[in-house]
Amino acid sequence: MDRINNLLNQVSIIGKKNAEILDATGGRFNMFRVCGVNHYENTHSAILTEFLNPKGTHGLKSKLLECFIKTLGENFTINGFNCENARIYTEYSTSEGRIDILIEDEKRKKAIIIENKIYANDQLNQLERYDSYAKKRYQKGNYQILYLTLDGKEATEQSGKGVSYLTISYEENIINWLEKCVAIASRFPIVRETIIQYINHLKELTHQDMNNKNKEEITEVLSKIENLKAAKLIYQNYLATFDTIIKKYFNPKMEEFAKQEGLEYIYENSEEFYVRFYFTNPLWQGKCWIGFKLGRYKYFYGLCNNPNKYKISNENIKKIHEQLYKLGIYSFLESEWWPFYKHIPNLTLDNWENDIINSDNFLNDCIDKTKKILEVMKNIEL
Repeated sequence: MDRINNLLNQVSIIGKKNAEILDATGGRFNMFRVCGVNHYENTHSAILTEFLNPKGTHGLKSKLLECFIKTLGENFTINGFNCENARIYTEYSTSEGRIDILIEDEKRKKAIIIENKIYANDQLNQLERYDSYAKKRYQKGNYQILYLTLDGKEATEQSGKGVSYLTISYEENIINWLEKCVAIASRFPIVRETIIQYINHLKELTHQDMNNKNKEEITEVLSKIENLKAAKLIYQNYLATFDTIIKKYFNPKMEEFAKQEGLEYIYENSEEFYVRFYFTNPLWQGKCWIGFKLGRYKYFYGLCNNPNKYKISNENIKKIHEQLYKLGIYSFLESEWWPFYKHIPNLTLDNWENDIINSDNFLNDCIDKTKKILEVMKNIEL
């Protein structure tokens, strides 16, 4: 245990030093994070498209697009792609589905097709369908499909089987490209600072928000065999710590809230990005419940029913949606299992520290959301 405590102290000191640098330089300021630019692929596609667009408002013409292609190096297989003539589209509709980003050299009939995945899963035969579309529109060798994810993972077999595509990542390819763009935009201060903020945001999303010198210090500490063994023990127990935190700081107060409202609170589990739990109401006779959970890497909450046992009627779903609008709840979704659900930001370690351990912000937010659903359900006969 002394070895583990010693390792944690050493790493904590390095982490605090990194935090002090961020505080001293304003490195934490990030409007992309403030505005909730996190797991929505469409938002990231729009940002990338603006940077890549030769006619974009950045005023740098085709320089950023040329830099992007140059960054891909020998992996870029289209010969003679004219960036100055390029036009760029987001959510481009085709007979085979919507392409996230399409960059087209219209005069020479050449195209870069980018499928952008932050957390969402591949759709059925997705890359295969885009490849089919491209084969009909462009000659062989005149198009390339790029599969963009946070960490550069491969597409699923059902999506990309038999398709030639290039995997690229935010954590390496996009950040490297944008860092080169900072130099290109050196005389355009607003553009330059916007790119820097987006780089910082991507580093947060890909867990790279520590400078290289501090990373090297941590690696040096861990390289000692006694510390490496201690680090493995910490890693093996990392996920269990979130359960411990919730059971100490969150569950007792949530159980008290449930008791006051005549509900039953059922806690399931926690990880870094979410806390999964739900409420049942005896008056609903097991027909539906209020849940908070993670699905397809996105945290959400809402009203759930099991359609194999009971399905809330379309008439009641319409009433529920109307009442939600009256309470100021918009942009929600609906599925067979969830007559109403709404995405909320995934948790971060900052949330765990500031909103769960050091305050009840997360608890109060969950209670507020639950109360609104309870208010809506008062007028619904199941």
